[in-house]
Amino acid sequence: MLSPAASRDVVSHAARFWRDHAAVIALGAIAVSVLGCLTYGFALGAEIRYADERDYLALTHAVLSGDGYASDGEPTAYRPPGIVFLLVPLAAVFGDGLPIARLVGIAALAVSAWLMFLLGRRLRSPSCGALAAVAVASYPPFVYTATTIYPQLPAMALLLGFLAAAFRAAERRGVPAAVVAGMCGGMLALTVPTLAVSVPIVAGWFARRHRPPRAVLAAMLVLAVLIPGAWTVRNAVVLDAFVPVSTNSGVNLLLGNSEHVTPEAGSAADITHYYEQADRLELSEVEANRFYRDQALDWISEHPAEAALLYVRKVAHTFALHNDLFTDDATSLLHDVVAAVTFSLLFALVVLRLALTRWHPLDPREKLQITLVVVNVLVIAVFFTRIRLRLPVDGLLILLAASALARVVSLPREQGHHRISSP
Repeated sequence: MLSPAASRDVVSHAARFWRDHAAVIALGAIAVSVLGCLTYGFALGAEIRYADERDYLALTHAVLSGDGYASDGEPTAYRPPGIVFLLVPLAAVFGDGLPIARLVGIAALAVSAWLMFLLGRRLRSPSCGALAAVAVASYPPFVYTATTIYPQLPAMALLLGFLAAAFRAAERRGVPAAVVAGMCGGMLALTVPTLAVSVPIVAGWFARRHRPPRAVLAAMLVLAVLIPGAWTVRNAVVLDAFVPVSTNSGVNLLLGNSEHVTPEAGSAADITHYYEQADRLELSEVEANRFYRDQALDWISEHPAEAALLYVRKVAHTFALHNDLFTDDATSLLHDVVAAVTFSLLFALVVLRLALTRWHPLDPREKLQITLVVVNVLVIAVFFTRIRLRLPVDGLLILLAASALARVVSLPREQGHHRISSP
C-alpha cells in the first residue's frame, strides 16, 4: 500500500503527464474510438436497425437521383434535412450504401471529441480538455449512436462547434469566427430543430458579456437565420405552406401530449386513432401536421393539470437510464447496464461540480453551459423524451464533469494559461 507521500507523487506525475501530452491523449482516444466504430459499423453491413435510418437513406437516394428532397416521388419536409445535407456529398463520392452512410455519425463523434478538447482547454486547461475528449470518444451511447443514421451526433458536433466559434469570437472579436458560429447555428436548426433554442441564448450571452462589434454579432445571427430561412422558402414554394423546418412537429407534440402518453412511452405512445382520423380525412403532409398539433393542443387545454404533471414527469424522464424500444432485437442488457453506469457517473460528476462552487465558483461559460442544459431539457420535454434525443445535452454535461474531475484531482493549470472569465 502506498504512503500518502507516494500517492501524492503518483497523482502529481499523472497530472503532469496529462498536462504535457493533452493533445496527444485526445487524438489517441479519437483514433481508437473511430477505429472501433468503423469496425463495428462495417460489421453491421447493410443491416438497418431503425425506421429513421431507412427514411434518411431514402431521402439521400432521392436527392442523388434527381427527385429532390422527396418521398415516393412527392416533395416532403417530414424529416429535418440537416443530416441528409451531410449524407449527400458523401454518398455522391462513395455511394449511398448504408456502411458508407455510417461515416457521417463516426466523423461527427470524432469532431465532437476534438471540439470538446478545445472547449475544455479554453474552459480550464489542456488537461481538462483531454479528459473531456477521452470521455466523449469512449462514452457508450455516443459510440453506439455513431454507427446509426441518426441526427443527434451531427447535431452535437454542430452545437459544440457553435459554442467553440462563439467563444473564439468573444475573445478575438473577429468576424471569421462569428461566421463559423452562424453557419453551425443555422445547420443545427436544420438537423435537430429543438436545439436551435441554443442559438439565441448563446448570442444573447455573447452580446451582453462581450459587447462585440455590430459586424461580428450580425455575422453570427444573419447566417444562423439565413440557413433555415432558405429552407423555409423552399418549403413555401414546393409545399405551398409556411413550414420553418419540418412537418413532423405536430406528430411529435401529439406523441408527448395525448391521453395514452406516459413519460416512458416516447415515440411508442399509442396515437393510432389519430393516424386513422388523418387517413380518413385524406390530409396532406402539411395538413396532417396541423391536425396532430391541434389535437395535442386541444388535449392540453382540456386536461391542464394532467398535462402539467405529465410535463414534469417527462422533464425528469429526460435523464432516464433506459428506454423501451420498438424493436426487441435492438435491445441489449449489457448495452443498457453500461449506458446506465456511465451516465450515472457522468451525472454524479456534474453534481460534484455544482457542489464545488463554494470553493471554485462557476465560470461565466460554465453558467452558460448549465443554462443550455436546462433550457434544452425543458424544450425536449415539450414533445417526448428518449435517451438519444438527450445525447447533445450529454455532451455539455461531459464538459462540466471534466471540469469537476480536473479540479478534484488537482490537475495543474498550465502557467500562463488564459482564464476565460470575461474581460
